[in-house]
Amino acid sequence: MQRYTVTPLRYFLIPLLACTFLAMPLKAQINCDTSFTAEQLVDSFLLGQGIRAGNITFTGQKVGIAYFRNETNAVGIENGILLSTGSVFNANGPNNTPYITTNFMDPNVKKRPKGDRDLNKICRSVTYDVSILEFDFIPFDNLISFSYVFGSEEYPEYVGSRYNDVFGFIIDGEKLNNKNLAVIPKTLLPVTINTINFKENEGFYIDNDYFKKVVLKKNLPGQKKNKKPVYTFSDTYEINKKKLKKLNQDLVNSVQYDGMTVLLTASAYVVPYKKYHMKIAIGDVGDPQYDSGVFLEQGSFTSRKDPGQTRFKEYADQRNTMNFDSIFGLKPILTQVTKDSLAGEAADYERFSVTNINFETDSYSIPDTSKDELQSLTGYLKEHPRFKCELYGYTDNQGSKKYNQRLSESRANAVMSFLVAKGVPPNKLEIAGYNFENPIADNTNERGRAMNRRVEIILVEE
Repeated sequence: MQRYTVTPLRYFLIPLLACTFLAMPLKAQINCDTSFTAEQLVDSFLLGQGIRAGNITFTGQKVGIAYFRNETNAVGIENGILLSTGSVFNANGPNNTPYITTNFMDPNVKKRPKGDRDLNKICRSVTYDVSILEFDFIPFDNLISFSYVFGSEEYPEYVGSRYNDVFGFIIDGEKLNNKNLAVIPKTLLPVTINTINFKENEGFYIDNDYFKKVVLKKNLPGQKKNKKPVYTFSDTYEINKKKLKKLNQDLVNSVQYDGMTVLLTASAYVVPYKKYHMKIAIGDVGDPQYDSGVFLEQGSFTSRKDPGQTRFKEYADQRNTMNFDSIFGLKPILTQVTKDSLAGEAADYERFSVTNINFETDSYSIPDTSKDELQSLTGYLKEHPRFKCELYGYTDNQGSKKYNQRLSESRANAVMSFLVAKGVPPNKLEIAGYNFENPIADNTNERGRAMNRRVEIILVEE
Protein backbone atom coordinates (compact mmCIF):
# COMPACT_ATOMS: atom_id res chain seq x y z
CA MET A 1 0.00 0.00 0.00
CA GLN A 2 1.25 3.47 -0.83
CA ARG A 3 -0.13 6.77 0.34
CA TYR A 4 0.59 9.88 -1.70
CA THR A 5 0.22 13.42 -0.45
CA VAL A 6 0.18 15.68 -3.47
CA THR A 7 1.04 19.32 -2.95
CA PRO A 8 -0.66 21.29 -5.77
CA LEU A 9 1.54 23.12 -8.26
CA ARG A 10 0.73 26.18 -10.29
CA TYR A 11 3.21 25.24 -12.96
CA PHE A 12 4.45 21.68 -13.24
CA LEU A 13 6.98 19.38 -14.81
CA ILE A 14 8.68 19.95 -18.17
CA PRO A 15 11.43 17.30 -18.18
CA LEU A 16 12.00 15.77 -21.59
CA LEU A 17 13.09 12.64 -19.78
CA ALA A 18 9.47 12.14 -18.76
CA CYS A 19 8.93 10.87 -22.31
CA THR A 20 11.62 8.21 -21.93
CA PHE A 21 11.10 5.06 -19.88
CA LEU A 22 14.15 2.83 -19.74
CA ALA A 23 12.20 -0.40 -19.55
CA MET A 24 10.17 0.20 -22.72
CA PRO A 25 11.30 0.27 -26.37
CA LEU A 26 11.38 3.76 -27.83
CA LYS A 27 8.88 2.87 -30.51
CA ALA A 28 6.22 2.31 -27.83
CA GLN A 29 6.47 5.81 -26.44
CA ILE A 30 4.49 8.96 -27.08
CA ASN A 31 7.34 11.39 -27.70
CA CYS A 32 6.30 14.97 -26.94
CA ASP A 33 7.99 18.17 -28.09
CA THR A 34 6.88 21.45 -26.49
CA SER A 35 9.35 23.65 -28.38
CA PHE A 36 6.96 24.61 -31.18
CA THR A 37 4.92 27.81 -31.19
CA ALA A 38 1.16 27.75 -31.65
CA GLU A 39 1.64 29.08 -35.19
CA GLN A 40 4.06 26.29 -36.05
CA LEU A 41 1.80 23.62 -34.60
CA VAL A 42 -1.22 24.73 -36.63
CA ASP A 43 0.55 25.63 -39.87
CA SER A 44 2.96 22.70 -39.96
CA PHE A 45 1.12 19.91 -38.18
CA LEU A 46 -2.64 20.47 -38.20
CA LEU A 47 -3.56 22.02 -41.54
CA GLY A 48 -4.10 19.81 -44.56
CA GLN A 49 -5.45 20.59 -47.99
CA GLY A 50 -8.02 23.30 -48.65
CA ILE A 51 -7.42 25.44 -45.54
CA ARG A 52 -5.59 28.68 -44.75
CA ALA A 53 -5.25 29.86 -41.15
CA GLY A 54 -4.11 32.98 -39.30
CA ASN A 55 -4.32 34.81 -35.95
CA ILE A 56 -3.20 31.63 -34.18
CA THR A 57 -2.99 31.79 -30.37
CA PHE A 58 -2.62 29.41 -27.43
CA THR A 59 -3.93 30.07 -23.92
CA GLY A 60 -2.60 27.85 -21.17
CA GLN A 61 0.64 26.51 -19.75
CA LYS A 62 3.60 25.76 -21.99
CA VAL A 63 3.42 22.06 -21.10
CA GLY A 64 -0.28 21.95 -21.98
CA ILE A 65 0.37 21.63 -25.72
CA ALA A 66 2.93 19.76 -27.83
CA TYR A 67 3.71 18.00 -31.07
CA PHE A 68 3.61 14.26 -30.44
CA ARG A 69 4.72 11.11 -32.26
CA ASN A 70 3.73 7.51 -31.54
CA GLU A 71 5.27 5.08 -34.02
CA THR A 72 3.08 2.16 -32.97
CA ASN A 73 -0.04 4.16 -33.87
CA ALA A 74 -1.56 2.68 -30.70
CA VAL A 75 -3.88 5.64 -30.13
CA GLY A 76 -5.11 5.50 -33.72
CA ILE A 77 -2.99 8.50 -34.63
CA GLU A 78 0.72 8.29 -35.40
CA ASN A 79 1.55 11.96 -34.93
CA GLY A 80 -0.04 15.36 -34.48
CA ILE A 81 -0.88 17.84 -31.72
CA LEU A 82 -1.68 16.98 -28.09
CA LEU A 83 -3.64 19.38 -25.86
CA SER A 84 -3.80 18.43 -22.19
CA THR A 85 -5.20 19.57 -18.84
CA GLY A 86 -1.83 18.65 -17.34
CA SER A 87 1.73 18.19 -18.52
CA VAL A 88 1.69 16.57 -21.96
CA PHE A 89 4.59 14.42 -20.80
CA ASN A 90 2.24 12.72 -18.33
CA ALA A 91 0.30 11.23 -21.25
CA ASN A 92 3.30 9.06 -22.05
CA GLY A 93 3.11 5.39 -21.11
CA PRO A 94 3.40 2.80 -19.92
CA ASN A 95 0.16 2.96 -17.96
CA ASN A 96 1.57 2.06 -14.55
CA THR A 97 -0.82 3.88 -12.22
CA PRO A 98 -4.61 4.36 -12.04
CA TYR A 99 -4.13 8.09 -11.93
CA ILE A 100 -1.71 10.80 -12.87
CA THR A 101 -2.22 14.48 -12.33
CA THR A 102 -0.76 17.91 -12.89
CA ASN A 103 -2.30 20.98 -11.28
CA PHE A 104 -1.81 24.21 -13.19
CA MET A 105 -3.32 26.05 -10.23
CA ASP A 106 -3.25 25.88 -6.45
CA PRO A 107 -6.40 24.16 -5.12
CA ASN A 108 -5.69 25.69 -1.69
CA VAL A 109 -6.44 29.15 -3.06
CA LYS A 110 -10.05 30.03 -2.33
CA LYS A 111 -10.48 32.33 -5.33
CA ARG A 112 -10.15 30.07 -8.34
CA PRO A 113 -10.26 30.90 -12.03
CA LYS A 114 -13.59 30.22 -13.72
CA GLY A 115 -12.04 28.20 -16.51
CA ASP A 116 -13.45 28.61 -20.00
CA ARG A 117 -16.99 29.87 -20.50
CA ASP A 118 -17.69 27.73 -23.55
CA LEU A 119 -16.45 24.56 -21.84
CA ASN A 120 -18.42 25.43 -18.70
CA LYS A 121 -21.54 25.65 -20.86
CA ILE A 122 -20.88 22.29 -22.55
CA CYS A 123 -20.32 20.37 -19.29
CA ARG A 124 -22.65 22.53 -17.17
CA SER A 125 -20.02 22.84 -14.50
CA VAL A 126 -16.79 24.70 -13.72
CA THR A 127 -13.57 23.94 -15.60
CA TYR A 128 -9.95 24.13 -14.50
CA ASP A 129 -6.48 23.66 -16.03
CA VAL A 130 -7.78 24.79 -19.41
CA SER A 131 -5.68 24.62 -22.60
CA ILE A 132 -7.05 26.52 -25.61
CA LEU A 133 -5.79 26.65 -29.20
CA GLU A 134 -7.57 29.25 -31.35
CA PHE A 135 -7.25 30.47 -34.92
CA ASP A 136 -9.14 32.03 -37.81
CA PHE A 137 -9.34 30.01 -40.98
CA ILE A 138 -10.68 30.18 -44.53
CA PRO A 139 -11.96 26.96 -46.13
CA PHE A 140 -11.64 26.53 -49.88
CA ASP A 141 -14.47 23.98 -50.00
CA ASN A 142 -17.83 23.40 -48.33
CA LEU A 143 -17.05 20.57 -45.90
CA ILE A 144 -14.36 20.80 -43.21
CA SER A 145 -13.24 17.90 -41.02
CA PHE A 146 -10.44 16.68 -38.76
CA SER A 147 -9.65 13.55 -36.76
CA TYR A 148 -9.05 13.22 -33.02
CA VAL A 149 -8.87 10.91 -30.00
CA PHE A 150 -9.82 11.84 -26.41
CA GLY A 151 -8.21 10.14 -23.40
CA SER A 152 -8.33 10.62 -19.64
CA GLU A 153 -7.18 9.46 -16.23
CA GLU A 154 -10.73 10.09 -14.95
CA TYR A 155 -11.63 6.71 -16.50
CA PRO A 156 -13.05 4.47 -15.14
CA GLU A 157 -13.44 5.51 -11.49
CA TYR A 158 -15.20 8.83 -12.09
CA VAL A 159 -17.60 7.86 -14.86
CA GLY A 160 -21.01 9.24 -13.91
CA SER A 161 -19.58 11.70 -11.40
CA ARG A 162 -19.29 15.47 -11.50
CA TYR A 163 -15.65 15.11 -12.57
CA ASN A 164 -16.76 15.07 -16.20
CA ASP A 165 -13.65 16.27 -18.06
CA VAL A 166 -14.57 17.91 -21.35
CA PHE A 167 -13.24 19.38 -24.55
CA GLY A 168 -14.74 21.22 -27.47
CA PHE A 169 -14.13 22.13 -31.11
CA ILE A 170 -16.11 25.36 -31.23
CA ILE A 171 -16.58 26.98 -34.62
CA ASP A 172 -18.02 30.45 -35.20
CA GLY A 173 -18.76 32.18 -38.49
CA GLU A 174 -21.09 32.25 -41.48
CA LYS A 175 -24.22 30.17 -40.71
CA LEU A 176 -22.53 28.74 -37.59
CA ASN A 177 -22.78 30.28 -34.13
CA ASN A 178 -20.34 28.84 -31.60
CA LYS A 179 -21.21 25.30 -32.62
CA ASN A 180 -19.37 22.47 -30.86
CA LEU A 181 -18.13 19.88 -33.36
CA ALA A 182 -16.76 17.52 -30.69
CA VAL A 183 -19.90 15.40 -30.51
CA ILE A 184 -20.65 11.68 -30.56
CA PRO A 185 -21.34 10.57 -34.16
CA LYS A 186 -24.99 10.97 -35.24
CA THR A 187 -25.88 12.77 -31.99
CA LEU A 188 -25.60 16.22 -30.44
CA LEU A 189 -24.00 14.84 -27.25
CA PRO A 190 -20.61 16.37 -26.44
CA VAL A 191 -17.66 14.00 -26.05
CA THR A 192 -16.95 13.82 -22.29
CA ILE A 193 -16.12 11.27 -19.60
CA ASN A 194 -19.82 10.72 -18.91
CA THR A 195 -20.96 10.33 -22.54
CA ILE A 196 -18.33 7.87 -23.84
CA ASN A 197 -17.22 5.16 -21.43
CA PHE A 198 -17.65 1.48 -20.57
CA LYS A 199 -21.36 2.07 -19.84
CA GLU A 200 -22.44 4.71 -22.36
CA ASN A 201 -21.68 4.59 -26.08
CA GLU A 202 -19.15 1.85 -25.37
CA GLY A 203 -18.61 1.26 -29.09
CA PHE A 204 -16.56 4.46 -29.14
CA TYR A 205 -14.60 3.58 -25.96
CA ILE A 206 -11.26 1.79 -25.56
CA ASP A 207 -10.41 0.41 -22.12
CA ASN A 208 -6.78 0.83 -21.04
CA ASP A 209 -7.29 0.09 -17.33
CA TYR A 210 -6.19 -3.08 -15.54
CA PHE A 211 -6.24 -1.91 -11.93
CA LYS A 212 -8.67 -3.21 -9.32
CA LYS A 213 -9.75 -2.22 -5.82
CA VAL A 214 -8.84 1.36 -6.61
CA VAL A 215 -9.75 3.74 -3.81
CA LEU A 216 -9.28 7.33 -4.94
CA LYS A 217 -10.42 10.43 -3.14
CA LYS A 218 -10.25 13.89 -4.62
CA ASN A 219 -10.64 17.35 -3.18
CA LEU A 220 -10.95 16.12 0.39
CA PRO A 221 -9.08 18.43 2.80
CA GLY A 222 -6.88 16.65 5.28
CA GLN A 223 -5.11 18.13 8.29
CA LYS A 224 -4.51 21.82 8.03
CA LYS A 225 -0.99 23.11 7.60
CA ASN A 226 -0.20 26.80 7.96
CA LYS A 227 -3.99 27.41 8.08
CA LYS A 228 -4.43 25.86 4.62
CA PRO A 229 -5.94 22.43 3.94
CA VAL A 230 -3.67 19.67 2.70
CA TYR A 231 -5.18 17.68 -0.15
CA THR A 232 -4.60 13.96 0.26
CA PHE A 233 -4.98 11.30 -2.41
CA SER A 234 -5.34 7.65 -1.44
CA ASP A 235 -3.74 5.42 -4.07
CA THR A 236 -4.43 1.85 -3.01
CA TYR A 237 -4.92 -0.66 -5.77
CA GLU A 238 -4.09 -4.12 -7.12
CA ILE A 239 -3.11 -5.37 -10.57
CA ASN A 240 -5.63 -7.43 -12.53
CA LYS A 241 -3.19 -9.61 -14.47
CA LYS A 242 -5.92 -11.49 -16.30
CA LYS A 243 -7.43 -8.29 -17.65
CA LEU A 244 -4.02 -6.86 -18.50
CA LYS A 245 -3.38 -9.74 -20.91
CA LYS A 246 -6.59 -8.93 -22.78
CA LEU A 247 -5.74 -5.27 -23.37
CA ASN A 248 -3.95 -3.81 -26.39
CA GLN A 249 -0.35 -4.07 -25.19
CA ASP A 250 0.86 -1.35 -27.57
CA LEU A 251 -1.69 1.01 -26.03
CA VAL A 252 -0.82 0.01 -22.45
CA ASN A 253 2.87 0.61 -23.18
CA SER A 254 2.27 3.87 -25.04
CA VAL A 255 -0.35 5.79 -23.07
CA GLN A 256 -0.78 6.58 -19.38
CA TYR A 257 -4.49 7.35 -19.73
CA ASP A 258 -6.84 4.67 -18.32
CA GLY A 259 -9.39 5.08 -21.10
CA MET A 260 -9.68 6.59 -24.58
CA THR A 261 -12.07 7.03 -27.45
CA VAL A 262 -11.64 5.43 -30.83
CA LEU A 263 -10.51 7.68 -33.67
CA LEU A 264 -13.34 10.18 -34.18
CA THR A 265 -14.02 12.77 -36.87
CA ALA A 266 -15.38 16.28 -36.35
CA SER A 267 -16.97 17.92 -39.39
CA ALA A 268 -19.23 20.77 -40.48
CA TYR A 269 -20.58 22.34 -43.63
CA VAL A 270 -19.22 25.84 -44.21
CA VAL A 271 -19.39 28.57 -46.83
CA PRO A 272 -16.25 28.44 -49.00
CA TYR A 273 -13.89 31.43 -48.78
CA LYS A 274 -15.58 32.90 -45.72
CA LYS A 275 -13.55 33.53 -42.56
CA TYR A 276 -14.34 31.32 -39.56
CA HIS A 277 -12.96 31.07 -36.04
CA MET A 278 -11.99 27.73 -34.47
CA LYS A 279 -11.50 27.21 -30.74
CA ILE A 280 -10.05 23.88 -29.62
CA ALA A 281 -10.28 23.70 -25.83
CA ILE A 282 -9.95 21.08 -23.09
CA GLY A 283 -10.40 21.35 -19.34
CA ASP A 284 -10.65 19.46 -16.07
CA VAL A 285 -14.18 19.56 -14.67
CA GLY A 286 -15.13 19.85 -11.00
CA ASP A 287 -11.53 20.10 -9.80
CA PRO A 288 -8.02 20.45 -11.28
CA GLN A 289 -7.02 16.83 -10.62
CA TYR A 290 -6.43 13.90 -13.00
CA ASP A 291 -5.30 14.72 -16.52
CA SER A 292 -7.19 14.45 -19.78
CA GLY A 293 -5.89 15.02 -23.30
CA VAL A 294 -7.05 15.29 -26.90
CA PHE A 295 -4.87 14.05 -29.76
CA LEU A 296 -5.34 15.87 -33.11
CA GLU A 297 -4.18 13.96 -36.16
CA GLN A 298 -1.47 15.63 -38.23
CA GLY A 299 -2.71 17.15 -41.48
CA SER A 300 -6.30 16.10 -40.84
CA PHE A 301 -7.87 19.57 -40.69
CA THR A 302 -9.00 19.85 -44.31
CA SER A 303 -11.80 21.04 -46.54
CA ARG A 304 -13.24 19.18 -49.50
CA LYS A 305 -16.09 19.60 -51.93
CA ASP A 306 -19.25 17.65 -51.04
CA PRO A 307 -22.00 18.02 -53.67
CA GLY A 308 -24.25 15.93 -51.43
CA GLN A 309 -24.87 18.88 -49.10
CA THR A 310 -28.51 19.97 -48.97
CA ARG A 311 -29.06 22.88 -51.41
CA PHE A 312 -25.48 22.60 -52.61
CA LYS A 313 -24.40 25.28 -55.09
CA GLU A 314 -21.28 25.26 -57.22
CA TYR A 315 -18.64 27.84 -56.30
CA ALA A 316 -15.60 29.28 -58.02
CA ASP A 317 -12.00 28.69 -56.98
CA GLN A 318 -10.85 31.97 -55.38
CA ARG A 319 -7.68 30.91 -53.59
CA ASN A 320 -5.39 32.64 -56.12
CA THR A 321 -7.27 35.93 -55.97
CA MET A 322 -7.66 36.37 -52.19
CA ASN A 323 -5.29 38.48 -50.08
CA PHE A 324 -5.02 36.22 -47.04
CA ASP A 325 -2.55 38.48 -45.25
CA SER A 326 -5.04 41.32 -45.39
CA ILE A 327 -7.93 39.12 -44.27
CA PHE A 328 -6.06 37.77 -41.26
CA GLY A 329 -4.30 41.07 -40.51
CA LEU A 330 -0.92 39.32 -40.40
CA LYS A 331 2.04 41.19 -38.97
CA PRO A 332 5.15 41.92 -41.05
CA ILE A 333 7.73 39.13 -41.15
CA LEU A 334 10.48 39.50 -38.55
CA THR A 335 13.95 40.40 -39.71
CA GLN A 336 16.51 37.61 -39.63
CA VAL A 337 18.34 39.31 -36.77
CA THR A 338 15.18 39.37 -34.66
CA LYS A 339 14.42 35.77 -35.58
CA ASP A 340 17.89 34.65 -34.55
CA SER A 341 17.76 36.52 -31.25
CA LEU A 342 14.34 35.10 -30.39
CA ALA A 343 15.47 31.62 -31.37
CA GLY A 344 18.54 31.97 -29.17
CA GLU A 345 16.48 33.10 -26.20
CA ALA A 346 13.99 30.27 -26.74
CA ALA A 347 16.86 27.77 -26.88
CA ASP A 348 18.26 29.07 -23.58
CA TYR A 349 14.84 28.94 -21.96
CA GLU A 350 14.28 25.38 -23.15
CA ARG A 351 17.76 24.29 -22.03
CA PHE A 352 17.30 25.48 -18.46
CA SER A 353 13.68 24.28 -18.32
CA VAL A 354 14.74 20.68 -18.95
CA THR A 355 17.83 20.65 -16.74
CA ASN A 356 17.85 18.25 -13.80
CA ILE A 357 20.43 18.36 -11.00
CA ASN A 358 21.12 14.78 -9.88
CA PHE A 359 22.38 13.64 -6.48
CA GLU A 360 24.13 10.71 -4.85
CA THR A 361 22.21 8.33 -2.59
CA ASP A 362 21.15 9.91 0.74
CA SER A 363 22.89 13.15 -0.22
CA TYR A 364 21.81 16.70 -0.92
CA SER A 365 25.29 17.97 -1.83
CA ILE A 366 25.31 19.47 -5.31
CA PRO A 367 27.75 17.56 -7.54
CA ASP A 368 30.62 19.59 -8.97
CA THR A 369 29.53 18.54 -12.46
CA SER A 370 26.27 20.48 -12.01
CA LYS A 371 27.70 23.69 -10.61
CA ASP A 372 28.69 25.10 -14.00
CA GLU A 373 25.13 24.58 -15.24
CA LEU A 374 23.75 26.36 -12.16
CA GLN A 375 26.22 29.18 -12.67
CA SER A 376 24.87 29.62 -16.21
CA LEU A 377 21.34 29.59 -14.84
CA THR A 378 22.33 32.35 -12.42
CA GLY A 379 23.43 34.54 -15.33
CA TYR A 380 20.25 33.79 -17.25
CA LEU A 381 18.00 34.79 -14.33
CA LYS A 382 19.94 38.03 -13.84
CA GLU A 383 19.66 38.91 -17.53
CA HIS A 384 15.95 37.98 -17.73
CA PRO A 385 14.27 39.53 -14.68
CA ARG A 386 10.79 38.66 -16.00
CA PHE A 387 11.47 34.99 -15.19
CA LYS A 388 11.33 33.26 -11.86
CA CYS A 389 12.62 29.78 -11.10
CA GLU A 390 10.83 26.90 -9.39
CA LEU A 391 12.88 24.05 -7.92
CA TYR A 392 11.31 20.65 -7.23
CA GLY A 393 13.23 18.08 -5.21
CA TYR A 394 12.77 14.32 -5.65
CA THR A 395 14.26 11.06 -4.35
CA ASP A 396 14.32 7.43 -5.38
CA ASN A 397 11.99 4.99 -3.61
CA GLN A 398 14.52 3.65 -1.11
CA GLY A 399 13.63 4.38 2.50
CA SER A 400 10.52 5.72 4.21
CA LYS A 401 8.35 8.45 2.79
CA LYS A 402 8.97 10.66 5.82
CA TYR A 403 12.74 10.42 5.36
CA ASN A 404 12.52 11.01 1.62
CA GLN A 405 10.27 14.01 2.10
CA ARG A 406 12.96 15.73 4.19
CA LEU A 407 15.65 14.68 1.73
CA SER A 408 13.74 16.01 -1.29
CA GLU A 409 13.22 19.36 0.46
CA SER A 410 16.91 19.49 1.42
CA ARG A 411 17.93 18.96 -2.19
CA ALA A 412 15.67 21.78 -3.41
CA ASN A 413 17.00 24.00 -0.60
CA ALA A 414 20.60 23.22 -1.57
CA VAL A 415 20.04 24.37 -5.16
CA MET A 416 18.20 27.48 -3.98
CA SER A 417 21.02 28.35 -1.56
CA PHE A 418 23.58 27.98 -4.35
CA LEU A 419 21.65 30.36 -6.62
CA VAL A 420 21.06 32.91 -3.85
CA ALA A 421 24.79 32.84 -2.98
CA LYS A 422 25.52 33.67 -6.63
CA GLY A 423 23.26 36.71 -6.53
CA VAL A 424 19.80 35.50 -7.57
CA PRO A 425 17.14 37.37 -5.53
CA PRO A 426 15.34 34.97 -3.14
CA ASN A 427 11.94 36.26 -4.29
CA LYS A 428 12.70 34.85 -7.75
CA LEU A 429 12.95 31.31 -6.37
CA GLU A 430 10.36 28.87 -5.09
CA ILE A 431 11.00 25.34 -3.83
CA ALA A 432 9.05 22.20 -3.02
CA GLY A 433 9.92 18.63 -2.07
CA TYR A 434 8.01 15.67 -3.54
CA ASN A 435 9.93 12.66 -2.15
CA PHE A 436 9.65 9.69 -4.56
CA GLU A 437 6.49 10.83 -6.38
CA ASN A 438 6.52 11.29 -10.16
CA PRO A 439 9.56 9.12 -11.02
CA ILE A 440 10.99 9.73 -14.50
CA ALA A 441 12.75 6.35 -14.64
CA ASP A 442 12.45 2.81 -13.31
CA ASN A 443 13.11 2.62 -9.55
CA THR A 444 13.81 -1.12 -9.70
CA ASN A 445 17.41 -0.62 -10.89
CA GLU A 446 20.24 1.69 -9.86
CA ARG A 447 20.43 3.51 -13.17
CA GLY A 448 16.78 4.50 -12.89
CA ARG A 449 17.05 5.45 -9.23
CA ALA A 450 20.01 7.70 -10.03
CA MET A 451 17.87 9.62 -12.52
CA ASN A 452 15.05 9.97 -9.97
CA ARG A 453 17.35 11.52 -7.33
CA ARG A 454 17.01 14.99 -8.78
CA VAL A 455 15.99 18.61 -8.54
CA GLU A 456 13.95 19.81 -11.50
CA ILE A 457 14.42 23.38 -12.70
CA ILE A 458 11.30 25.08 -14.04
CA LEU A 459 11.41 28.57 -15.55
CA VAL A 460 8.18 30.54 -15.31
CA GLU A 461 7.57 33.86 -17.01
CA GLU A 462 5.85 36.26 -14.62
